[in-house]
Amino acid sequence: MYVDDKVFGDLEKKEFLSNRKIEELEKFPYIKIIPEDPTPKDEIKVIFTCTPSQNYKTIYYKINSQTSEIQEVSIEIKDVIWDNDFFSFLQILEAQIPPLNKEGIIEITLNPKDDYEKDYFSFSIDEFEQPKWSQESIIYHIFVDRFAKDNFEVSLSNNLKEKLGGNIKGVINHLDYIESLGINTIWLSPIFKSTSYHGYDIEDYFEIDPAWGNKDDLKKLVNDAFERGIRIILDFVPNHLSYLNPIFQDALNNKDSKYRNWFIFKDDNSYESFFGVKSMPKINLKNREARKYIIDAAKYWIKNFGISGYRLDYAVGPDINFWTEYYYSIKRDFPETFHFGEIVDTPEYVRRFIGKMDGVLDFYLFKLIREFFIGKKWKLKEFLKIIDLRYKFYKNHIRLISFLENHDSNRFLFLANDKRLLKIASIFQFSLNDTPIIYNGQEMGANQYRNMLEGNRALHEYVRLPIPWDETKQDLELIGFYKKLSRIRKNYPALYKGDFTLGHINDIISFYKIYNDQKILVIINNTKDEKNIYLNGVFKNLFNNEIYKNDLIIHPFEGYILLELNH
Repeated sequence: MYVDDKVFGDLEKKEFLSNRKIEELEKFPYIKIIPEDPTPKDEIKVIFTCTPSQNYKTIYYKINSQTSEIQEVSIEIKDVIWDNDFFSFLQILEAQIPPLNKEGIIEITLNPKDDYEKDYFSFSIDEFEQPKWSQESIIYHIFVDRFAKDNFEVSLSNNLKEKLGGNIKGVINHLDYIESLGINTIWLSPIFKSTSYHGYDIEDYFEIDPAWGNKDDLKKLVNDAFERGIRIILDFVPNHLSYLNPIFQDALNNKDSKYRNWFIFKDDNSYESFFGVKSMPKINLKNREARKYIIDAAKYWIKNFGISGYRLDYAVGPDINFWTEYYYSIKRDFPETFHFGEIVDTPEYVRRFIGKMDGVLDFYLFKLIREFFIGKKWKLKEFLKIIDLRYKFYKNHIRLISFLENHDSNRFLFLANDKRLLKIASIFQFSLNDTPIIYNGQEMGANQYRNMLEGNRALHEYVRLPIPWDETKQDLELIGFYKKLSRIRKNYPALYKGDFTLGHINDIISFYKIYNDQKILVIINNTKDEKNIYLNGVFKNLFNNEIYKNDLIIHPFEGYILLELNH
């Protein structure tokens, strides 16, 4: 029986979204820029959605630095709309910023100049792009503490909340295996100094925790991986840190500390933290000094160790203007790096990050795939239409990254209880333009022994069990399947950059991926019934090279990636 991981929580409640919208709008107008990711040659249209009390006639903006000259542009009322959530009329205002003909960060405010630091909205003018290598990436997500200890399997403990011994050397010693899967990018869970086994509470952004290795280990991993054509991405946590971090301890114990404003103190000992967890105080990234410190830490690992980018933890936490500066500053110095965010929110909200990072983990697709393949929630045509609309919605302005499971969710196989469902869901995932992720162990049938959900609590440690390296505990047939799937995706660019065109075969998933003269038909039967279909042409099965002419029988929970030979 399908179990919803409740990844979106209150976001699925209309009342919550309505209240959030009202709260945000009352604080500051909703701002949209066109184009969403402007270049130096673009004239920029700035559109404001304002409440009746927000009567603005001028916007103020400056470029690149706090001391630059402030420009003024008049605002025109373009429309008046009625909003049911706000239960009021709202104003649509518009201003035009002329082409700058140079790169930089624009900071806009609607308030008097002396309030500039309090409320502003920023975006960058640049020609940065997602690195081309990210388009071809197949990412392997490694939870370091549970992956491998040197050349051995991590031992299971009764206490899953303690460090169990997985380390960077364990990753190095399994590079041959990872390469054999067809992986060309590894994403490591946080390896910075931390008391926790998961590493998301960082004590020192410039040091590696000794339990996981040292800087020489990381250099060797990066170099050895790169020789195999594999890049290394680190998990970076800018929103919060460990309460044991010396910076926070100084701020906590000294009201006059230069770090006091790096955090959000409510009184002497009360402060904002990550979901109320006091051991993870939230960093005030509106503070420009704190912001610079975090950005410098991110640059440090790229410059000194050859890291290819970051997965950005809890990206909805920091002030949105932080991401403007983070992305512009790092991409200006390291344009070939790749930065993607963990944004568990609606697609509408995700679009706010266009121009502020290269890509996003697509949690809506994650939910959609699990509901369709395991939960049988969606009707076939509705499911495929949503996939089609999704591409039209994002317009390739940000790279979407797909996954079937991760370190915060129940494993797909645990919920599906059927390997065939995992395989056809993976065929679907690998046939989309999105960059696919395999969570360590997924490819070998690694599972869990209980549901991670317990009432309203999520016990994540149960989906972070040690990876089995004894082949008798692995599903070798499934490993072989993932090797073939990765090879097919690499060899046929239509799968990762082709146009998505809905097929015309009833009762099963069917769509074409078309790129130049390459035309691929993806067919998946997500039912318990055998399907006899007419192909209308000659096709080659890319899994086994069999040739099919016109008629094809598809068994229950079976999928095909077919190359059309006669178009």
